[in-house]
Amino acid sequence: MKTICIDFDGVIHDYSNGWQGDDVFGKPVEGAKEGLKALKDAGWTIILFTTRKATGKLYDFLAEHDLTVDYVNWNPNQPKNTSGKLIADVYLDDRGVCFDGDWKKAIELISAFKPWQEKQKE
Repeated sequence: MKTICIDFDGVIHDYSNGWQGDDVFGKPVEGAKEGLKALKDAGWTIILFTTRKATGKLYDFLAEHDLTVDYVNWNPNQPKNTSGKLIADVYLDDRGVCFDGDWKKAIELISAFKPWQEKQKE
């Protein structure tokens, strides 16, 4: 079974207004429900990996919008002696840059980076 860590802000819910508080969420991002279901149906363990606390309101938001995840901010299959980074086969984040072994390319990507929400405002 493969494991994916998925960011919450900007990937699961609309984060175009930025941080509004611990339990303030935008609408689900278009396709999030279907994407999570497709991953689950394909056998992935889905971890919602976010800087937010796993509050009751966060779980309520997920349930209200039928957004299926297995865990929030933890991986029960992870060895106990690891740091705070969760072990996963893939990370999905709206603010990530994929490193492919080329530092020069990585610096160029980082320098030009804008989250998708900011690109839509242009």
